[in-house]
Amino acid sequence: MTSQGIERSRWLGIADRRVIRNLPGARGVLLDIESWRCMILDSYKRLGPGVYMVGAVIPGVGVVGVMDGRQPLLKVIEPERDRLNRSGVSLS
Repeated sequence: MTSQGIERSRWLGIADRRVIRNLPGARGVLLDIESWRCMILDSYKRLGPGVYMVGAVIPGVGVVGVMDGRQPLLKVIEPERDRLNRSGVSLS
């Protein structure tokens, strides 16, 4: 997701934030994911409305999800309605 709205791009997978910082021309975006898990046998960790995974667009190639160690880098946006028109977030 960008400030202009929702974009679709080729999914390239995930990479650690230290790797992404060194990619020339990469720009940040928010990825609307439903849940995540570290290993195939782990249970899923669900994300609520307004919680997005940070991603990076590599121009002309695609988009990657940004990881912080073994978990996705997340960003919480708490408007009255999020970009997908869902109601606000309650993290309590």
